[in-house]
Amino acid sequence: MRPVRGEPEAPAGEKPLRLGGLLHDGEGRAVLSAAAAYFFLLCGYYMLRSLREAFALEVGRESIATLFYVASGIMAVVLPLYWFVVARLPRRLMFPVIYSAVALLFTGLAVGMAVAPGGRLLPAVYWVAVTSLNLFIVSVFWSVMVDAWRSVAARRVFGFIAAGGSAGAIAGPLINTLFVERSGTTNIIFVAVAFLVVAAVFGHRAQAAEARSEGQDPSARLSLAVGGRAIDDLKRLATSPYLVAIAGVVVLGQVIGGFMYQEQAKYVEGAYTALESRAALFAKIDLATSVLALFFQAVIVGWLASRGGLRAALGTVPVLLVGSFLALALAPVGAVLLATQVLRRATDYGLFKPTREMLFTVLNPESKFKSKSLIDTLLQRGGDSLAQLTYPLVAGFGLAGVAWVLAGVSVAMLVVVLWLAAVFTRRERSSVPT
Repeated sequence: MRPVRGEPEAPAGEKPLRLGGLLHDGEGRAVLSAAAAYFFLLCGYYMLRSLREAFALEVGRESIATLFYVASGIMAVVLPLYWFVVARLPRRLMFPVIYSAVALLFTGLAVGMAVAPGGRLLPAVYWVAVTSLNLFIVSVFWSVMVDAWRSVAARRVFGFIAAGGSAGAIAGPLINTLFVERSGTTNIIFVAVAFLVVAAVFGHRAQAAEARSEGQDPSARLSLAVGGRAIDDLKRLATSPYLVAIAGVVVLGQVIGGFMYQEQAKYVEGAYTALESRAALFAKIDLATSVLALFFQAVIVGWLASRGGLRAALGTVPVLLVGSFLALALAPVGAVLLATQVLRRATDYGLFKPTREMLFTVLNPESKFKSKSLIDTLLQRGGDSLAQLTYPLVAGFGLAGVAWVLAGVSVAMLVVVLWLAAVFTRRERSSVPT
């Protein structure tokens, strides 16, 4: 079987597995373990997410902007603590320590809401916790992945790993759709927490398996901490045009998502009244999104990134966004709004997320864990806050007007991602992390 274009020939005696020629012998255990970890992680997260959207309306749609601001503030407090821990914590403990802490938090919230149902405070705390920590736990997962795999291998395997997550993102909403109205929200939270713990187990196995496939001693490599000082990495982020551009693309994506979140909430608030019916609708939206994202990841990402390069893989995302927002502008009705939201989120998770992670593989370990965590969490939450601040400026335009604005934002995103892809290619060829 011929090697993937742009990659070196496989070593003698090593044959690619029959998965489109993208996986090599020796990689299977690591990739499957990573995909399983991402499956359970996103299965648990999407169970929590569907409840989050319903709880937001329990708090009140008028409070959504405030909740986003609070989430950004919480993230600003959590992130320096994470940097302190990651500089000292051995790599093998990254998943167990961080995911166990998150599991304990949501267990406490579930118990609190079971004891004192019907209030607005705990739903608000729950919403802030999911919104603040969902990016954090996903960022930790991908930080470990980009640390474990080299850039050439990442182009081949990240699509498969992301597909495992999308399968979990399908299973989570499906579980909620089938059981939330019968079992109640508290029991759903307990099950989601259990899935986060299982994700930590498989994530650790993936780390060790990938180290072995690279001919390394897992115990030696995984005992190393990332090290470094947070102030040095903050300086690197501020002075690197490459990192600033990644951050800019993330912020633009959050602005798009924030505007669409408000339009979606406005529609659902008027069309659905009961908590359970809203939760079921959001679960169906999540399910449709995840099915489409899984198709992108399992079929498109690896092929597109390996054969068309990162330029094609990244550039496809804003092109699809422009088309979907133009359709919404021309047909500004509820059904098209929900369909556009599904497509937007599916391209984000299915195409943009795995290809964006590849951009970090040409950086040094500190940037992979610290700069990446800053971009994935605080700046992403900052993008949410920016969206909530600027949304009132366009809300008066109506759904069609908002769609035209978002089409323009997507064009700006296209320009930035094409530049990023060009820089990535030069850095990958030079093999000099910066």
